[in-house]
Amino acid sequence: MFIIVIMPILGTEGMDSFSRDDRDRHLITRGNVDGIVCASLFLRMFPYARVSFVTSPTAGAKVLSLDQSSSKIVLADLALVPDLEKGIMAIIPEREVTTIDHHQPHATNDVRSTLVVREGMSAASVLYHHLGIDSEMRKLVAIADLMEYCETDLLEEETELHGLKRVFDEARVLDFSWRLDIGDDIFRAQASARLSRGAWPSGVGMIKRRYLQVVNEQRWPKALARVSSNLIIRGETAVLESHDKNRSLYGFGTRALVEVARKKGCNYAIMVNQRKQHSSVSLRGLQPDGVNLGRFVEDFTAIHGLEGGGHPTSAGARIPVEATDQFLDEFVGLTNR
Repeated sequence: MFIIVIMPILGTEGMDSFSRDDRDRHLITRGNVDGIVCASLFLRMFPYARVSFVTSPTAGAKVLSLDQSSSKIVLADLALVPDLEKGIMAIIPEREVTTIDHHQPHATNDVRSTLVVREGMSAASVLYHHLGIDSEMRKLVAIADLMEYCETDLLEEETELHGLKRVFDEARVLDFSWRLDIGDDIFRAQASARLSRGAWPSGVGMIKRRYLQVVNEQRWPKALARVSSNLIIRGETAVLESHDKNRSLYGFGTRALVEVARKKGCNYAIMVNQRKQHSSVSLRGLQPDGVNLGRFVEDFTAIHGLEGGGHPTSAGARIPVEATDQFLDEFVGLTNR
């Protein structure tokens, strides 16, 4: 993924905005629903701000290191892995950095003073409360809470106001739309800018069109079927290994894996994509008080390499190919105690 600079088209009624230039602000966040909503909230407050979407905290650290101009930087939903922590420390106190997160930070973090953490809600919800954004954006925050499996008061209030079906359907529209082309950051940027005006996802033409294409191509049921046919259950863990880089899950990745794992009664899900020199591993926890996945990944990669980190219920790593079996054996053994 690459850096996106969002520059809304100005009308004459917006010319006074030049006196409130927000281009010195930079949001770095993920490219999923939670991240897209974070971007829409940020642009609601700072329409001319810079927004970057990244695939991981390590990728976020790289984007941070390349930013030589922003004076105020916000990191949303990016775990403070060592690379990112070092990147933050390198630019403080010259520039203001705020980390928005919704999971417990690692106990050894040295940048705790920059953290804004509220557990039990989406990163978008944390950002919403932190910035004090107007209530028109609450419905989008509810979508993020729903997609992150967070039972918040805001989500309850919005479902009472709009109906659970409406919130669920809108979350599905936004989630399906970005999965049509998961590398398309231009779409994310444009979608976030339009959503910042307070619209539902279905009210934004470019989002609705992509959603309908995914539905018409039956990508979701195809992804579930492919997961089901290749899944291996090891104790409490659903494991999906892929040795073929062309074996697509139609853009749904770990979401399809989690859906099948839940139906099969598993408490954890692991996706392994094996390449020539390393394996990319994604872990998801399906219960709130299980193994701390971020901590497990950090401990394993500290010994065996290459890199990894995350949150208690969501983590990822790149590990040597020869360490893949050991990684799975250790995790399965840990969860079966």
